[in-house]
Amino acid sequence: MSGVIAVASKFENPAPGWSGGFERWDQQLRHHRAIASSLLVLVTFASYGGALANGFVYDDEYQILQNPFVVNPHLWHRIFTGAVWSFRGTSIGANFYRPLQMLSYWLLYRLAGPQPALFHVIQVLIYALTVWLVYRAGSRLLGSEWAAYAGALLWAVHPLHVEAVAWIGGWPETGFGLFYILGFLLFLRAEECQQRPMAKHVLAALAYLPALFFKEMAVSFPLLLLCYFWLRPRRPASLAPPWMLRLAPYFSAFGLYLIIRRIALGILAVSPKFWKPPAVAVEAALGLLGQHTRMFFWPAHLNPFRLFEVGPSLHSVWPSLALTGTAGALGLRKRKPMLSFLLLWWPITLLPCLDIRQLSNPLLADRFSYVPSAGLCLGVAWIAFVQLPAWAASRQQPPLRLAIPVLALLGLAALGGVATRSAVTRWHDEETLIQYSVQQSPKAASLHIVRGWILAYRFGDLDGADAEFRSALELNRHDVRPQVTIPYQADIGLGLNEYRRGHMKAAISYLEEAIALLPRHAEAYQVLGSFYFPRRDYALAASYFAKAIQFNAFNPEAHFYLGTCLAKLGHAREAASEFRVASEIDPTFAAAQTTLTKALASKERSTSDTSAHLFQ
Repeated sequence: MSGVIAVASKFENPAPGWSGGFERWDQQLRHHRAIASSLLVLVTFASYGGALANGFVYDDEYQILQNPFVVNPHLWHRIFTGAVWSFRGTSIGANFYRPLQMLSYWLLYRLAGPQPALFHVIQVLIYALTVWLVYRAGSRLLGSEWAAYAGALLWAVHPLHVEAVAWIGGWPETGFGLFYILGFLLFLRAEECQQRPMAKHVLAALAYLPALFFKEMAVSFPLLLLCYFWLRPRRPASLAPPWMLRLAPYFSAFGLYLIIRRIALGILAVSPKFWKPPAVAVEAALGLLGQHTRMFFWPAHLNPFRLFEVGPSLHSVWPSLALTGTAGALGLRKRKPMLSFLLLWWPITLLPCLDIRQLSNPLLADRFSYVPSAGLCLGVAWIAFVQLPAWAASRQQPPLRLAIPVLALLGLAALGGVATRSAVTRWHDEETLIQYSVQQSPKAASLHIVRGWILAYRFGDLDGADAEFRSALELNRHDVRPQVTIPYQADIGLGLNEYRRGHMKAAISYLEEAIALLPRHAEAYQVLGSFYFPRRDYALAASYFAKAIQFNAFNPEAHFYLGTCLAKLGHAREAASEFRVASEIDPTFAAAQTTLTKALASKERSTSDTSAHLFQ
């Protein structure tokens, strides 16, 4: 027990009489940790069991099923040499370097292929393990086994985590969360260690390092440790080394990450001048902090297409409450350093998601609160199981009143579990997610783009699709940070619809507008190539397919159809080279290469057959 209380005593000691309230319970729980941990795992699987039947949803199809770096077993090394979306072109999503996310997909694809079940099983297992780590870290940090257990339970069933756990695309959160909390637990153990503490700190830093390669939010870890050292009493001189030296391994891990990121991406961040944020970025940061706080305490209307508006968010009460809580945490640093640390955990770990210059869409997402919510959950539990009982005991309140905050907390956990089970089903498939999201975020521009594609290609409703694309354009104009990808996708969608109506001139005009918006994106060039190919203008089609390959060298379809154009133009050797590249990127193109090679040799393949194959 002394080892567990050691860390907590560095912050503060419970008031006299606290031991009469919960210490006996703590002793019992420590003696049955295996059973308690098993119950936490069972609760986690009871809450998220429905996720095991979910499919590939939203970005999953692109990042897994259409990702040559994942599907092709020989391209694994490409995962480490570019951004998370580099398989679609070097200019897309260049701010996100997450090789361990893609490596996880690569490994699971080798085991399960294009089946989502194993992905979901492993993701829920990782979440259950992280819940246990929150419990163990909380036990060492709080000095109360029951407070740590209640905090971990509350964290396990919080509905904010559904997006991160029930969606395969939430893998960066679960991955970075696992190593972030593990690193913090090992850090606490290193702080307790009297023999060779630096070796323990190096081990903790190594455990933290993978978190950085899952998601950029892990950069907050050294700041969290700085906060820890700032709040705890000074360590006696006899207990060397000093805190600055003990922090060195963690900053070294962070520095190593920055070096690797700089080599892989060529940049450290899209907007490197963090110290000179424009006024709109500061306002947005306050609004985002307030809205994240609102979602923690009132997790309603959760969906991945949530719209963030600076003005309404600033005019709500939540930014003021968040700032008041932060100021209160700073004010409590001497009297209640433990509570101060747990409250400051929230803004410190959220900090990387408050700068809109570094974010993609959406600017406000449930998954961003995954790790930050751990501190608040432990803080709520610490108040209920430590602070309130100590206060009641010091005033000789009836013991029965001690149960009121405990029962209230358990009631919240039960409600959270029910809400979580319900929310998991919304991620079952694409159609379910879109239908729910339309009800919750009707003004989200990206959602209208998705609806436009569905109307055009699933239902053949071109007029309805046009209306959705134009709605997306209008909504994007009024966004706090308009996304150039929205008009780009809208122009491509409108152009394809015009092409299907037979209006070639209008279709080309829309595609040229798209190219003017993002001249280094491959998609518009490939679509233009597909316009000219069936018209037997193979030279012009080839030029557009070549452009598409220039900006996305790992597009097997562009290589395949460029090869077809070259074959039609009589350049058999160049055509064979393109077919070979296509089959190397995606082995399923090998049969097409063989068929076309034979057709070229015998001159039996007709233009109409090849054109028809293009649109199958």
